[in-house]
Amino acid sequence: MKSFEELRSMLSRDLAELRKLEESRFTTIEERHTKEQDIGRLCYEAEEDLGTLELNALKRTVGLGEIQWRTYKAKFIEGSSPEELT
Repeated sequence: MKSFEELRSMLSRDLAELRKLEESRFTTIEERHTKEQDIGRLCYEAEEDLGTLELNALKRTVGLGEIQWRTYKAKFIEGSSPEELT
């Protein structure tokens, strides 16, 4: 179980890394997709570990709207095996 601060830190770091990957001419689609899946996994963990108020605060803090949040979760599902989802 991760705390609000742990999730905030990890999501902020991964989102910053994704922005760098998107800006680089040398980044592959696979690298970006992998980072998006990592973010999606953290979104799922946040939903499991945080209450509604903390979850909404986390989304605001890291600057993700509901559509972006769901998009990252979908990317995680796309690349996951059934064992990873349980």
